[in-house]
Amino acid sequence: MDTDPLTNSPLPPIGRKFLRYARVYTTSDPTSDSTPSTSCQLVLGEMLRDELLAIGAQDVEMDEHGYVFATIPAAGSAPGAPTVGLLAHMDTSPEAPGKDVRPVVHFAYDGSPITLPGDPDIVLDPATQPALLRHLGHDVITSDGTTLLGSDDKAGIAILMQLAADLLADRHARRPTLRLCFTVDEEIGRGVEMLDLEKLGVSVAYTIDGSGTDCIYAETFNAAEATITVDGVNVHPGYAKDIMVNASRILVSLLSELPEEQAPETTQDREGYLHLQSLSESTPARAQATILLRDFSQEGLARLKQRIRETASRHAASHPRARISVAVRDQYRNMRSFIEESDRRVLDFAYRAAESMGMQLTCRVVRGGTDGARLSELGIPTPNIFNGGYDIHSRFEWNTVQNLERSLVFVKVLLAYWATNGVASTEEGVS
Repeated sequence: MDTDPLTNSPLPPIGRKFLRYARVYTTSDPTSDSTPSTSCQLVLGEMLRDELLAIGAQDVEMDEHGYVFATIPAAGSAPGAPTVGLLAHMDTSPEAPGKDVRPVVHFAYDGSPITLPGDPDIVLDPATQPALLRHLGHDVITSDGTTLLGSDDKAGIAILMQLAADLLADRHARRPTLRLCFTVDEEIGRGVEMLDLEKLGVSVAYTIDGSGTDCIYAETFNAAEATITVDGVNVHPGYAKDIMVNASRILVSLLSELPEEQAPETTQDREGYLHLQSLSESTPARAQATILLRDFSQEGLARLKQRIRETASRHAASHPRARISVAVRDQYRNMRSFIEESDRRVLDFAYRAAESMGMQLTCRVVRGGTDGARLSELGIPTPNIFNGGYDIHSRFEWNTVQNLERSLVFVKVLLAYWATNGVASTEEGVS
């Protein structure tokens, strides 16, 4: 057992790893055109590269775009078992502060509200976050309340780095050849945009990036991003009568027509949404908004795109002296069909591995994105495995040491199952 320097209390190695990675500033930037979008991600990449070299991983490399690769050789694997990819992303969400993260460990959680020391207004309360009550006795990890924690996906990184250390120290632990990959810019939808799939070198993979415990995620939204730009006519407001065309007022009117019942805060489960993500510019001369479009079906996504375009067209007709444009960019597609049509063993084996250790594995939908969605579309079926975190992208974010350890154990059992059964027919169904 190691000691957490923040509390001088014992923590297992995986907990120490997570705290160390969480402290590294890696927020991505959607306005940047570079890869990675922020140079701070390279700092964590270099740290992981050096740690992988130190523990004896093979083929360790950080490429020019910041992706980190490593190989863990097979042991006790049946001939013909495929190389399995395991991925986690290094960046954290720009939706909450991510600089100067100060993790705090709340040992042996007793079920009472947790007030975070950096901001007394940030309280984790079982009354509003009932999942806490399923973690009585756990060592809960939070930030100090001034930032997010970064469990999405520093937890996945800690799990994979501990996995690498454990397997390299145990030559008899069964596993197929593994390719580890730590990606950049996942939070801004560009996680595999510059990823060299030939270098990754796998036909099946898993991301360790799912919320909660005892679950696997095999279905995502279909996703697009709409940018609405309004160009008006600006003059001095004192002499604006019959001359000014205020772009900001037009955009506000347009956005007010987006239905409240289709917002993220009013939808759940398999319901799609239109999400006003940002107002990147707002002056009388020019105003611009970015809207995220999400739906689990392609038909539903097409309807959302059409709604945006029709709303913009109506406002353009009402304001002929303004110029209104809509640019729609597809981001990723629902991964479920790609997984089922490619290699269903990635799900089937996960269920069987869970059953062998007495775990009731639940398949859930991702109300968001994941590197696995794009990888699955590109021909590498990649479900998402739980990393134990909750309330991601917020200052309320938390995980537990025990959740990290549970995910680690499950991944080890799953890899052992691949080592033994990886040459089975790809026609097997999902349990």
